[in-house]
Amino acid sequence: MNIFFNIKKQLVFVFIKEYFCSMKKFILLFLISGLSRLSFSQTGEFYNLYFEGNSLLVKGQFDKSIDKYNQALKVFDAAYVYYNRGNAYYGKKDYSNALKDYNFAIKINERYAEAYCQRGLIKLATGDKTACDDINKAAKFDLDDAKEAAKKNCK
Repeated sequence: MNIFFNIKKQLVFVFIKEYFCSMKKFILLFLISGLSRLSFSQTGEFYNLYFEGNSLLVKGQFDKSIDKYNQALKVFDAAYVYYNRGNAYYGKKDYSNALKDYNFAIKINERYAEAYCQRGLIKLATGDKTACDDINKAAKFDLDDAKEAAKKNCK
């Protein structure tokens, strides 16, 4: 009787263990499946808006590109979108908003050399004495444009 009870107990334990492992796998697969569908749909929409903004930026259609970047940022918060929207503001000579966007880009990615460089160039244009700090930081990240700007403006 004791042996039968132990075997029955072990079978129940194995069944429970397998059941919970299966449930964990099912829940994990369910979560991965749901999240991947969500992220793929957001990614497609995000990149469409982002690349449309880039296309408009290259054409000099700054207001339209800013609108596309705003829409993209509602889908996904990315440093490079803030950077490009900052470039659109820079193209409009709206230095205040450009600086805000470069600051956001740097806040998200503190090693964003291009954002430091652009922020430094705006600071140079507006007479801000901290301009060379940003340009030199971008140069330390090995950005060629920043190295040239540092040689030219930051002695």
